[in-house]
Amino acid sequence: MRSFTKVLLICAVFGLSVSAFAQLNSNTVDVTLQATLNETLTITLNSGNSQSIASITPAAVNTFAGGPVNVSTTWVMKPGRTAVGLYAYFNSATAAMAHTDPTNTVDIPAAAVKAQLNGAGAYNALSNNTPFGAAGAGLQLFSTTITGTNRNATRTDTVALELDLSGTANGQDMTQLPADVYNGTLHIRAQATP
Repeated sequence: MRSFTKVLLICAVFGLSVSAFAQLNSNTVDVTLQATLNETLTITLNSGNSQSIASITPAAVNTFAGGPVNVSTTWVMKPGRTAVGLYAYFNSATAAMAHTDPTNTVDIPAAAVKAQLNGAGAYNALSNNTPFGAAGAGLQLFSTTITGTNRNATRTDTVALELDLSGTANGQDMTQLPADVYNGTLHIRAQATP
């Protein structure tokens, strides 16, 4: 009986010690979390940043050397954006490629420069209105509809260029282009629309 009392006494002590060390919780503190993904739209020129024609063939279509322009367009869009477009344009419709000889007064208009996207379809003149550059001096290269599956995306395109001197461009007879060095800068820029 004595050993039973000892066991009860031990159980009682053990029970008291377990309840004396029950869980004790502190107060709660809060940590505010924030993560920002900024909306971005960038283009990268991967190759073809220098295009030239060593010797223009008069009254013909001339291809620029240096291979096609290779450009990557990358975007992260907010909900509500509807499309991303890529544009090529000049700052002047009448003098996209300007003469350098002071005795020459003839320039090459934007309409004589043509572009083809990804090796498919016809070459199209840079003679349209775009969100950038001069009126009648650009071309939309592509437009992609933004959906829930391409809100964050990258696409890479090739843009082949040619100089069409086979006829009239912007009301000017290109078959009679004077000998000279003609320089110009083609701009490429992307835009996301709401």
